This record gives sequence, C-alpha cells and structure tokens, in this order.
Amino acid sequence: MTNTSNATTRHIVRYIVAPMAFLTVALTAGVRFQVGTNAFQFMYPPLVSCIVGVLAMVLLFRCGIVGSADANSGDGGILEGVSRLVLIGSIYVATVQVFSSVTPERGLLSFVFNLFYLLILINDLFVVFNPRRLAGALASILGASFMLKYVFLADLLAPASSWSKYILQEVLKAGSLGMLDQEPFSPATGYLAFFSLAVYVVGLYLVAPRVTSSEARLYKIIARPYLLPPSERLRLASAVGVLEGASDAPPGIERHEPWETHSDDGYR
Repeated sequence: MTNTSNATTRHIVRYIVAPMAFLTVALTAGVRFQVGTNAFQFMYPPLVSCIVGVLAMVLLFRCGIVGSADANSGDGGILEGVSRLVLIGSIYVATVQVFSSVTPERGLLSFVFNLFYLLILINDLFVVFNPRRLAGALASILGASFMLKYVFLADLLAPASSWSKYILQEVLKAGSLGMLDQEPFSPATGYLAFFSLAVYVVGLYLVAPRVTSSEARLYKIIARPYLLPPSERLRLASAVGVLEGASDAPPGIERHEPWETHSDDGYR
C-alpha cells in the first residue's frame, strides 16, 4: 500500500506539479517591466536562446532528468507517454525562457553571454553528470548570469541621479564599445526573474531521479576512471563489456556474468 502511495505521489509531482511549474516559468520569465510606468511587455526569446535550450535538453536527456520513465512504473501506456511529452515540452520552453531572461537583450554583451552558454554546454556534452549535480551546475550558470544582469548591470545602468554617475555611465559605454549600452528595466523585472529562476531550479530537482550514495560513487568512477589502478580499470572495462553484450573481455580478464560473485576479491 505504501509503495503504491509513493508511486502515485511521484507521478503527481513529475507529471502534474513539475509541468505546471515549468509552464509558469515560461510565462513569467518573458515579462519585462518598463522604468517609471511599470507597464509590462512579453519578450519572445531570440533564436540563439532556442539553440542554447536544445543543448541544455541534450544534457538533461543524457543524465536522465527528462525522458526517463520511473523504474518501478513499467510501461505506463499512452497516458504516461503523453504526460512525458508534456513534461519534456514544458522543460524546454522554460529552459529557453529562463536563459533568455538572464541574458542581456541586445548588443555585444548579449553575444558574450550566449557564447559563454554555448561553450559551457558543448563542453559539458563530454562530461558525465549525475542528475542532481547537473541541476546544480545549471543553477550555478543561471545564478551567475542573473547576478551580472540584474545586480551589477542593473545598478550600473540605472537612470543617473547625479552628474557624476551620468558621466561614469557615458565613459563606460564609450570605453566598452557599446557593450554596456543596455535598455534599463524596472526593479520589478529583477524580482520576477528571480522568482522564475528559483521555480525553474526547484522544478529540475523535482524531476531529477534520486541518486544513492553507491550510484554517486559509480558516477565518479565513470567520470574519472584514470584514478583507479590499471587492474581495476580493466575490471571496470570488463563489467561494461558484459552490460553491452560484448563477446570478448579485455586481455587477462576472465569474463563473468553479472550475477556471479567473487569472494576472493571482496566484491559482493
């Protein structure tokens, strides 16, 4: 009875609560408030944010945050398939919007931010992440971008209240070749962007599979196999070969079936 209740709760969180959270992010992250009037407008994400979102989704697929079914659910049929597609779509639009939200809207600074995202995400394609660590890595990237845009740049480019600040702004704009020439927004935009970012990160942790301590150690071994002694690396390669159905094991290593135990080396 308890297992059924836990499975139901996981399905509700994953396929109802999480999509609603991500769709909320997709709506709120695109809102900007004008200075003075607080009139709001919805800004559509640029094409480069859609490309960044695709790269982020590839990472999320690879580590199992999206696209993976519950291990205990089996084949849920059409309803679970549709629910999974809704979840994937909501995560994608939320990812695109939240990256667009923490990126300057125009100018050379926008190019620098997006180039940074692309380089980081492309590099991460060759790194092994466990799901929770990937969610944390995305939270760090987005959080740093948020601080730069809504704390540093927002204060620097806010309407000048004195001649000294006005002169400083003009000197910085000229010295940065237009990099710091950004359209200022009302402080309410920053608060809404912070809310959107927080909901997005919480949503990622809601759908990320739980990782046990033994699984976390396995991720570390796969990510850094060179830390193992040569004999253990050969044993790891043999185990991977068994999982992949390989017909031959590395030289010097006897092939074993996954269910066999080895009492002589301490493995159980």
